Amino acid sequence: MSILEKLRQWSVYQENCQTMEQLSTSLVLKFTLIFQLLSSIIAFPLLITASYCLWKSPISKSFHINVKIILQVHLIGFILHCYSRIVIHSLDLYNYMVLDYCSMPPSTIRCFVFRCQYVLGIWLVGATTLPLVLERYIATKRSSNYEYSGCTLGICVTMLQILLASVFTFYSFMNFSFATPVMTYCMAVKIGMFSNVEIIFAISLTVQIISRILFQYLFQVNQNLRLKQLASSLSNRFSLEQNMTSMRILKTFANLQAGFMIIHMAMFLYILPAGAGMEKSTYISLVEMSSSFPLYAVVSILILVRKDRLNKVKLKHSLNTHVNADQGIYFENFNKNLN
Repeated sequence: MSILEKLRQWSVYQENCQTMEQLSTSLVLKFTLIFQLLSSIIAFPLLITASYCLWKSPISKSFHINVKIILQVHLIGFILHCYSRIVIHSLDLYNYMVLDYCSMPPSTIRCFVFRCQYVLGIWLVGATTLPLVLERYIATKRSSNYEYSGCTLGICVTMLQILLASVFTFYSFMNFSFATPVMTYCMAVKIGMFSNVEIIFAISLTVQIISRILFQYLFQVNQNLRLKQLASSLSNRFSLEQNMTSMRILKTFANLQAGFMIIHMAMFLYILPAGAGMEKSTYISLVEMSSSFPLYAVVSILILVRKDRLNKVKLKHSLNTHVNADQGIYFENFNKNLN
């Protein structure tokens, strides 16, 4: 190895030591990592419980199996993301508190492995909206017999969900550098540099907005369908009420999903180019806080549980109203069918 090469390596080593000193002594960054670590620790068991309840609890009866499959992949994305955060942030905080500055930088391979899971989890969550809209569109078109259909559609749209997440993750790491053995902080993007990540986020932001508009349209179509069939049999009414119950819960989910993803992506698109003018610790803190997926997971689960309880009360009241209504209309409809 030449003297120039040794000097260059020594210069990089010293620069990494100085950077790690700045990061490890930043109170803002430490607070951010602790907050995200605690959020992930709280979210992780909640997500496991939510996955169980999605298939075994009474609320699961409100959803078609295709919706359950989509939501399960959504939850897996959260679980993967939170697990990666727990590992990454625990190791970073341990290094900051125990090791000397020059021993703190994590290995590039370790960063790639866990950050890749971190990003894949984000995109599995973010890619949920489009498959859900596609599933609800087909469910609306085939509303008369969709409840008796199998899980083929759910498997197909979740394959699309996984494909989108994988493609976005691949493009996020296209410029990832393995040239150096260590990194000062595990991130997939470079500060202040335009990259594929910005393009992906801009595309995904547009898709989120369009998908939310389409979901609102489908919700309105289902409401109109329900109103047109109020004179049908009691069993059909029950089926329609069940469908609207699931649509109301899914509408709440769509609002939460679109709202969080739009805010997250807009903040990231703003922070990334502005990073060149910030201290590295501040930039990392803003990026991590803009990606508060563990907190979003906890909040969304609590809101959806509360929404389900309110819908049960509404469903019971609506069915009681139908049962106590004038039943002469059934005989009237029966005579019309005979004629």
